[in-house]
Amino acid sequence: MRILFLFQIFDFERSTIYLDLVKECAARGHAVTLIAGTSDTDKPDGITDIGGIRTVYMKLPNQFGAGGVKKALIQMSIPARMKQILKEEFPKDTFDIIAYPTPPITLAPVLKYCAKHYKHAIRYLMLKDIFPQNAVDLGMFSETGLICRYYRRLEKQLYGYSDRIGCMSEANVEYVREHNPWIPSRKLEYFPNTAAVKEFKTRDPEEKTGLKVMFGGNMGRPQDVEGLLASVLFCSGQEDLEDISFSFIGDGSESGKIERFLADHPQVSLTYAHQLPRDEYERLLRETDLGLISLAKEFTIPNFPSRLLSYMQEAKPVMAVVDEATDIGTCITEEAHCGFAVRAGDPEAFAECLREIRSRREDLRQLGLNGRRYFENYFHVGVSVDILERAYRG
Repeated sequence: MRILFLFQIFDFERSTIYLDLVKECAARGHAVTLIAGTSDTDKPDGITDIGGIRTVYMKLPNQFGAGGVKKALIQMSIPARMKQILKEEFPKDTFDIIAYPTPPITLAPVLKYCAKHYKHAIRYLMLKDIFPQNAVDLGMFSETGLICRYYRRLEKQLYGYSDRIGCMSEANVEYVREHNPWIPSRKLEYFPNTAAVKEFKTRDPEEKTGLKVMFGGNMGRPQDVEGLLASVLFCSGQEDLEDISFSFIGDGSESGKIERFLADHPQVSLTYAHQLPRDEYERLLRETDLGLISLAKEFTIPNFPSRLLSYMQEAKPVMAVVDEATDIGTCITEEAHCGFAVRAGDPEAFAECLREIRSRREDLRQLGLNGRRYFENYFHVGVSVDILERAYRG
């Protein structure tokens, strides 16, 4: 197949689910072309061959730490710049699959152009972010306001110009179908988060009563960092949980809150690192006992965080703090049998879950191995490439 990937942000030096997907497509012999945003001004202009993948970088301002208005303006500028790249660099090319994720939601004009210029290509939306409803859930703007109506229009256009919409979980499929009854059912299918399978090293369980708990990845409002910190603080005041330690690793809009929390509560057993090299992060993950997932209780959309894959990759049991809409808790507790789930926004329930986990220390290694086996069977990157190949074959 000739595959064109369109990414808002992409880096060959940073391990992500999209890097694994692109590499696996190329490894199977597909001709891969990639248009990707970057804030690295040293990246070359024009078409560059990177590991056999035709790549064109789209220079964007750095979005880290940017406010909502600046991010929105950057994302609204992306379609025109992508169209320009397609016109200048690939005017006579043909593609079989054009694949792109959300975010951003602003790619509809690009897809309209692709529908006319690459008529036989299947436009495949990898739906990772149901926007603007997620922003409405978090109170970022009103559901009846002008901003939301504008984004709803873009969302409908994006879905309309996509031939296939791949959703992260079955709950996502049902949500999109229920809230967009105009979308033909044949467009919607399950397209999970996946990653390349790597070797892992097991760690022999230690004779101790405490736990090392890691929360790694984006530190933003969707992860309810503030609520998570409240639960950590509550646990620090429980005598029987004082030997449980937490480590947060990652950047995001809530990073400042974590730093202020640490300054205000030095007694809490919590360490925080903004960013770490991948090998260092994986080393610390191997030394931890439990991987943590957190979602804001306000969500009405079924999020399915990809950080689950890194925990499964390293055979770590998982504790998921979840809202009522997501099905990731069901995946963890009933399908993969790799951990525990507790409702979000309840520090007492959070603490009680940790007590149960610690009481079952002898089971943690097996729970982690269960997750690793599930990852190898259902979340390895080949699953995603298989789906794209089936879409091409029709």
